[in-house]
Amino acid sequence: MASTGTAIRGQDGPASGPDTLDSQAPAGAAQGGGPGARTLPRPPVDRRRVLKKMALTASALGVVVALLSLPFVGAVGLFAKGSADHFLGLPSELVTPPLPQSSTILASDGSVIATLRGAENRIVVPGSDIPKIMREAIVSIEDARFYEHGGVDPQGVLRAALRNSEAGGVAQGGSTLTQQYVKNVLLQNARTTHEREVAAGDSLDRKIQELRYALDIEKRFSKDEILERYLNIAYFGDGAYGVGTAAEHYFGVPISQVTLEQAALLAGLVQSPSRYNPAAHPQAALVRRNTVLDKMAENNYVSPTQADAAKQMPLNVVPAPPPAADSCETSTAPFFCDYVRSQLRASPALGTTVEERNRRIYEGGLVIRTTLDPLVQQAAQDAVNSTIAPDNRVSATEVVIQPGTGNILAMAVNRVYGSNAGLNQTVVPLPTNATFQPGSTFKTFVLAAAMEQGYGTSTAFYSPACYVSPKFPLDRGEGDCAKGFSNSDPAEAGIYDIPRGTWDSVNTFYVQLAEKTGIPAVMEMAKRLGVVPPKADKIGPTDGATAIGGGQYMYVSPLQMADAYATIAGGGLRCAPRFATGAVDSSKDPIDVARPPQCEQVLAKGVADTVTSVLAGVPINGTGTNAAIGRPSAGKTGTTDEFSAAWYVGFTPQMTAAVSVGDPTGAESHPLRNVVADGRTWSRVFGGDLPAIIWGKSMRAALANQPVVALPGADPTVAHGTKGGLQNTPPPPPAPTPGQGLGDMLQNLGQQVLPGVFGQPQARSAPLGGQNGTQQAVPNGQDNGGGQPDGGAQNGGPQNGGGQNGQNRGGR
Repeated sequence: MASTGTAIRGQDGPASGPDTLDSQAPAGAAQGGGPGARTLPRPPVDRRRVLKKMALTASALGVVVALLSLPFVGAVGLFAKGSADHFLGLPSELVTPPLPQSSTILASDGSVIATLRGAENRIVVPGSDIPKIMREAIVSIEDARFYEHGGVDPQGVLRAALRNSEAGGVAQGGSTLTQQYVKNVLLQNARTTHEREVAAGDSLDRKIQELRYALDIEKRFSKDEILERYLNIAYFGDGAYGVGTAAEHYFGVPISQVTLEQAALLAGLVQSPSRYNPAAHPQAALVRRNTVLDKMAENNYVSPTQADAAKQMPLNVVPAPPPAADSCETSTAPFFCDYVRSQLRASPALGTTVEERNRRIYEGGLVIRTTLDPLVQQAAQDAVNSTIAPDNRVSATEVVIQPGTGNILAMAVNRVYGSNAGLNQTVVPLPTNATFQPGSTFKTFVLAAAMEQGYGTSTAFYSPACYVSPKFPLDRGEGDCAKGFSNSDPAEAGIYDIPRGTWDSVNTFYVQLAEKTGIPAVMEMAKRLGVVPPKADKIGPTDGATAIGGGQYMYVSPLQMADAYATIAGGGLRCAPRFATGAVDSSKDPIDVARPPQCEQVLAKGVADTVTSVLAGVPINGTGTNAAIGRPSAGKTGTTDEFSAAWYVGFTPQMTAAVSVGDPTGAESHPLRNVVADGRTWSRVFGGDLPAIIWGKSMRAALANQPVVALPGADPTVAHGTKGGLQNTPPPPPAPTPGQGLGDMLQNLGQQVLPGVFGQPQARSAPLGGQNGTQQAVPNGQDNGGGQPDGGAQNGGPQNGGGQNGQNRGGR
């Protein structure tokens, strides 16, 4: 039958020589016989047709012989004309689509973040990676005449038929490696349960189909190509599909590095992966491996001495744990893995339906190179975990973005990614979910809107402890400030300009500033910079709580806040958050899921830089001293109503990070009170406390090898503005009592001498030109401002100055 394969391979080739076979007949041959009979010329013969008929006849005979291996088929059925006709009428070409294989998510440095596995855990390896010893092992045990037959091996079939006859059942198969490959492809192509049952069965029709396709495969591919395809499609047990995956799974080495005894064990698995599973049945696996070694020696691939030496080696199998149900659970950056996966699922480049996109994600062998920086990711993960333990009820989430590109550098949560809620695991995408209110971090959008409208840094308001707004009506029904907005402490009152009102995070200052800008302008600014609360359309022009990051519809995600502050850090250039820099499919063809940075100038550079110059004072002179990192930075703290959540969002020229802290099971019902974290108990948590500590830890580590870069200075025109100065009239000072001096009067009024309003800046002030030098870092463990366990004096501000902002209070 070897010649059969050759004949079939040649049947579609050009015929050689003349188109007739006349030259093969003896000269003068007579038609009809007898001397003197008239000699007639033979009619022309189509040589191509004759050759094809011969080849198909030989193929049909091969089928007949092969079917002898079926113990229940009688001679009548085998030689029936219908069977031969059925064989010749079958499609001759087997469709061999790309093998399902896992997709890989890479970090920016090429390291593996995650492997997205479908039903079959497979990484296809090229033939050049499969060592000769592996090829010889599989041929020896599965098909010793592989390189001699043409897809169907008559000797093997007859040998199997005799064994089966003696055993009274199927004791030995007669399938070649080519036939086994065909069967695996048919199983792979099956889409329904019925199709899979038919492909896996031993019916006569299935056998005939398998043989027909085997002959086709031998025509289309070389022996080495067939062997490569077989080794990549075969199942090696324990969830490992393909020889490359199996080598990694059982031995922890790439297939190119397997030894003789390892190759023999792998080759022995394919006949019965469960029976010879080395983890479950080590003795059976050992016997089977040694049988393969004997076969290799018998076929002269190794010497008997080499085989005997290999038999003495222990199995040394360390099977990897079975793949997790969710591929992201074992990722080095699981929440980022989940984000990448969600973006791929939404990408029309991977298909028009969710089912099609999922199939390509889990079975398409995609390679996605992402923007994630492993060093930054590790810094963020260490910071959230070391500050608030993973078993704490309180979550800490940090997202880091690169200004000017939108590249997401890190996504970290102090939670194990998983579905076991009893172990405090979660699969909730906290980095991208709008879980918490932003608190005073939203004041930055009021500030940007005001500066865009011409309000300079000298803009000031008398800001009482309780302010009843004529534009933002409020009636809480009870409390000391039932119809107004209040500061975090009753003693916090006085005249504040933009820098000091921002550094001290004064709520009544920002409510009045929002009265000037209008809430719609604030929401439009937030939207331009990248923040759109899910129910933003329900926020009306009289919802004054918006100015201080509160209100029932004001929920944002860390990714949104990092995006917005990165826009300010980038001089008003907003670059949409970007997760990938490149992606290819299993054929190495590019996929359009990784686009260049999508950037747009959404805010004038002068406005953005002047906002930066104001925020630069927060970690030096304001509520965010725990976020000081010994180099120029800017940011804003935020604490929400009744301490339901706390934030710090800040940036350097190289990185922007947003940190949120809260109880994701219900922030309002489980406030940040009596929280055990960072080595102490916090009676209540402000944005300048745990969030600022996390931000400082992560940025110090992430920027350790980065050059110190100055922040931009304020734009003089924007800082001066077209509007400024005191915008309201302070109440008259109380009448002096006997012996009371001017200083006592000012103290009773609560006025402060502030930069840009009444004279020289206080000692704690910083120039508006930005930080061109190095900040004075706050040593770890030293309470300074927001770092007080009970809220603390905020860098000289009123005691317990954190604050609430859901209805009428704002946080620092």
